[in-house]
Order: sequence, then structure tokens, then C-alpha cells
Amino acid sequence: MGFFSSWSSDHEGIRSLTPAEKTYGFFDLFWNWFGDGANASSWYFGGLLAMVGVPYLFWNTFFWTPLIILPWAWLAVLSQRTGATTVVLSRPSLGSLGGTLFLGFAEVLVQIGWTTVTTYIGAVSLAHLWRWGAVLPDAKVSTGLPMIGAILLIVIVQGVVAALGAGAIKIMKWISSLLLLLAGGVETYHVLTQWNLSRILAYRHSAMILPAPHMLDISFINIWTWLQVGDFARFSKSRRGAFLGSWLGLWTGQAWFVLVGAVGVIGLGLATGHLSPEDGDPSRLMSRLGLSSIALAVIFLSCVSVSASNLYGAGMALLSLFDRKKGGKIHPGAALATASLIQVMTAFIPLLFSSFISYFTDFLTLIGGVFIPLWSLVLADYVLVRKGRLDTRGLFAVSPASPYWARNGFNPAGFLALLSGIVFYYGFPHLVPRVTNSVGVSIPTILSTIAVYRLLSWLFQKKNWLPELTMRGTGQPE
Repeated sequence: MGFFSSWSSDHEGIRSLTPAEKTYGFFDLFWNWFGDGANASSWYFGGLLAMVGVPYLFWNTFFWTPLIILPWAWLAVLSQRTGATTVVLSRPSLGSLGGTLFLGFAEVLVQIGWTTVTTYIGAVSLAHLWRWGAVLPDAKVSTGLPMIGAILLIVIVQGVVAALGAGAIKIMKWISSLLLLLAGGVETYHVLTQWNLSRILAYRHSAMILPAPHMLDISFINIWTWLQVGDFARFSKSRRGAFLGSWLGLWTGQAWFVLVGAVGVIGLGLATGHLSPEDGDPSRLMSRLGLSSIALAVIFLSCVSVSASNLYGAGMALLSLFDRKKGGKIHPGAALATASLIQVMTAFIPLLFSSFISYFTDFLTLIGGVFIPLWSLVLADYVLVRKGRLDTRGLFAVSPASPYWARNGFNPAGFLALLSGIVFYYGFPHLVPRVTNSVGVSIPTILSTIAVYRLLSWLFQKKNWLPELTMRGTGQPE
């Protein structure tokens, strides 16, 4: 019953859910995000962190990462309270129509983009393993039939699962996460016993690929651009389960694979005399340890797990664009299927780049400049402007009757603050590079966006330019 109820509810359009449709418990969300955190890109990210040194690796994993996840997990609470999808969460701060259009398009692009990243990493690994464990240069493995076949296999499986909806994804996440624990545990044991841990822990740094503040920015992007937290948390039975399940699941899954990836890169580098973040590729490491079959299972499960979530978020965003009126122009099930079909075409984009690291870092920089100020804006609107009050019924009404309609469907204070945050994110490193090299750009961007939005909201209310913020925008507490 739980499977079919959650499957049907996300195939009936963007709307609030009934209590009977809230079928996700704590462990459903925990395993959902654990499986997404324990993915090949986290292993790869661990390899990048290893280049900075073990002290920063631990600092990032056990201090910064859980803190960065807290605001992201708070969005899960808002979705659980209101039943709002990720796109719907942006409507109070950007306006009913503005939030739908802006985040509807943006989430489709970013989730499809993340799918290309995880699919490529997984496909490279599978291509290595299909060559009987041979560790080949990227130039050889990223072309030819083995790579194309690996991409097609991954995109077909994850596309079918995503198109079936949240119910199918929930079952898949339970299965894949438990299998990840088993197979990943074998990998972890071999990684930790292969090399001298005392030497690994004593490692400090070499020629860094990226400076530590930049790695902190990547940590923010790695988490805050996983927007689909709302798309799954709305199925949660309780607010505590939504928050803790999302927070603990993502942190533990990501921390596990980050640490194993880092230990593997450092250990392999110390053993061979060549330290490279490219060795963060699980297939390279596992083939050297004679564990190709285990690596195949882990890579395949992790890629399908995280990409199914990304594609589901893209499908929900696509649905919101055509579901603004009752009887929208696209069937909800078709939105999920369309997102799955789009990723089949985009999955090959990384093959056009000479270096995957260049594609990966350029992609992160692009999306970070949009979504870090965006979610700073959404949280600031809820905490500082709305004072924790939301009109649930009004969230789902994309019409002048909605308390979040603002000016012709757009909240000018929100869009101006968002624009200022985007400009700040891209301009700040060029204007004050010394500060950026010390603290990164994410934290200054968050603070500046919040300050600008709070100032503009106060000014618009005072001048009565946007009376909806005070007269109709707060609604009643849930």
C-alpha cells in the first residue's frame, strides 16, 4: 500500500499531500540520502580533499560538512510542514509565478547536470572494469564502445527507476543502500588494511590542486545544489524524521565515501610515489587491489541511487512548469519520463571536454553562483520576513489570489536580492581576491544576500511598494 500510495501521489500534479500519502519514515529518508551521499562523486571529492592534507580533510568532513547540511536539512522541515516540492518552496521569496518559472527551469538544468557528472564517473569506472581491471589513461577509457555502453546501461536503469516515481525510488534506495553497506564495507576494509595508516594520517599536503577555501566552496555547492530534498521530505510522516533523516543520511553516506576515497588516494600515492586526485576514481583503486567485481557493484549501485533522485527532482521541476493551472499541459508521469529521456542525450556531454576535472569544476562554479544565494534568500524569507509563518494553501495557488503573488506574480525584492547575490558570487573573488583566498566566496555570498533581501523587504514594506509582504504574505503558522 505504501508503494502505490506514494507512486500515485506524485503522479497527480503539484499539490499538498494528505496525511495518508506521507509514507516516508525516518529510515526511509535516512537510506534515501545515505545512498545519495555514498556515491562515486563523493569518493572523487575525497581525492581532491586529500590533496589539501589530512587535517583539513577531517576538519571539512566532521566540522564544516555537518554544519553546511543543517540549512539544507531545514528545507526538508519546510517541505514536510507544507507538502511543498522544491520549486514550491521558492514561491514566497520570488513570487508565485517568478519562483515557479525561475526555479522550475533552474532545477531541471542542475539536476540533469548532476546526473551527467555521476553517470560519467560511474561509466568511466565500469569501462575500466569491463577491460578486466586494466587501469587505462582517461583518453583511452573515455572513448569507444565500452564507455558508450557503460553510459547507456546506467542511464537506462536510473531513468526507468526515476520515471516510476517516489515509491519505486524508496524501495530502490533501501535495496541499494543496504547492498552498498555490504559491498562498500568490503572495499573499505581492503583500503584501510592495504597501507600503513600512521603514514597516511601523518600526511600533510603536496602541490594542492585547489586551495582549502575553494574546497569549502565546493562543499557548499556539493550540498546546497541537491535541491530535491523537498521533493522527498514532503512524504515524511514527521518533521523530526524529515530533518534528522535527511541530515544524518547525507552526512554519514558522504563522510564514509569521502574518507575512503581520500585514504585510498593518499595511500596509493605514498606507495607509488605519485599522488594524483585522478586516483579518486574507485575503479582505479579497486583494480589495483584486485577487487574489480566489488567495485563494479558499488559504482553501479551508487550511480543509479543518486541519479534516480536527481532525475526525480528534475521531473518534479518540469511538472511545476506545466502544472500552474488545473489540468496542466503535461501529465505528471510524463514529466518524470521526459526528464529521464533528456538525461540520455545529456549524459554524453562530458565526453566533449578534454578534462573531466575541468568540466566538473566549471559545472560546480556555474551552479554555485545561482543556488547558494537562492537558498540563502529562501531561508531568510522564511525566518526573517515571514517569521516562521507560511500559508500552505497559498503556496499551491499560482494566481492573483495567492498571498505570494506579489507584483504580477513576481517578488521584486527577492529577485533583486538574488541578482545581487549572483553578481557578488562571481564578482567578489575578482574585487577582493585576498579575502576570497582566506574564507572562500560562499559564506560572504550568503551573508550579503541575506542582508540585501532583509533591507529590500523592509524598504518595500515601508514605502508600501509591496504590501503583500505584510498584509497577505505571512499567513498563519502551521
